[in-house]
Amino acid sequence: MNCTIEVLYPEVCTIFGDSGNMRYLYRCLPEAKWIKTELNDKPYFVDNDDVSMIYIGTMTEQTQKMVIKRLMPYSQRIKELIDNGTVFLATGNALEIFGAYIEDTTEGVANVLECLGIFSIITKRDEKNRIFSLVLGNHEDLEMVGFRAQFTQSFIAELDKPFLNVTRGLGMNEKSNIDGIQQNNFYGTYLLGPILVLNPYFTKNLIKKITGEDVPLALEENVIAAYNKRLEEFKDSKVHIH
Repeated sequence: MNCTIEVLYPEVCTIFGDSGNMRYLYRCLPEAKWIKTELNDKPYFVDNDDVSMIYIGTMTEQTQKMVIKRLMPYSQRIKELIDNGTVFLATGNALEIFGAYIEDTTEGVANVLECLGIFSIITKRDEKNRIFSLVLGNHEDLEMVGFRAQFTQSFIAELDKPFLNVTRGLGMNEKSNIDGIQQNNFYGTYLLGPILVLNPYFTKNLIKKITGEDVPLALEENVIAAYNKRLEEFKDSKVHIH
């Protein structure tokens, strides 16, 4: 199997169980070339064109600052990879670092953190108010489930394509029924879970984009059965969403 998967900063970008995304993907694709780039390493994607997928997961607010600082010199390279169709998956607040800026109003005074500027996303953060929600939504022709836990509300331009149309639960801000952003094969979503375990049909499609092949999932029958059960629960009006 000829594919290379780079995991960015796994030692610090794994809160809310997001490390499970790559642990599960490894179970599905053990023969892939796996690159684990730590915080003080130069990313593999900078000098190599064979990267099939880049993953980055949820992090603390302080870690966001460090990650943005390290990736800022490579923002044009990241944009080039996205434009050329490289698969990206950014979960939780990792999505925010690809946007325009994060405005933190926690202390009552707006402090602005400039981000990579690849997408139109504007994020407003208030660490005194955490948002929790179960999320049910549609990604293209798939129903997807997940969870949301964040101090932020984010906004994207009308012309940008969201990752998810939310049917139950909260969107990426209190007045929104959308979540995340999708451009080419870049998938950015606030969904936690980890979503690759929770959403096996999305995972199968993702693997097809990475490898060009139809690859059986690890524990496929079990994860599909769990997905169907969770989907039924999330659709139940008796289940408290947020």
